[in-house]
Amino acid sequence: MERKETPAWPGVLAALLLILLFLSPWIWAWTMALDPVLHPSGSDWMRNHDANVLLAQLTLAIAGAPTAGAILGAGAAASRRRPMGKSALTGACLTSLILSIGGLTWFFTNFHLGPE
Repeated sequence: MERKETPAWPGVLAALLLILLFLSPWIWAWTMALDPVLHPSGSDWMRNHDANVLLAQLTLAIAGAPTAGAILGAGAAASRRRPMGKSALTGACLTSLILSIGGLTWFFTNFHLGPE
């Protein structure tokens, strides 16, 4: 009796959607940081510089965290001589979850209503 393999694409699609869900607040913050970069002040160079630095940091977090997780997951799987695809996807999903939890923690500790 032959064993039938189930296709992997539903799990891969679900993991990619989870990554997008976890990164959506960061992507929203990135679009908000993009506005001052696209419409710079003509006289306030310090504010323009700070906006560019913030955009670069957000870009690094959004692109770098899942990439680093995928590399770490694939490396861990390769060191155990196992298939690397699912491990890379799991690493990317977990690091985007950690990034999302860290961002929410930062937001709730720094967000204040009213005067300081």
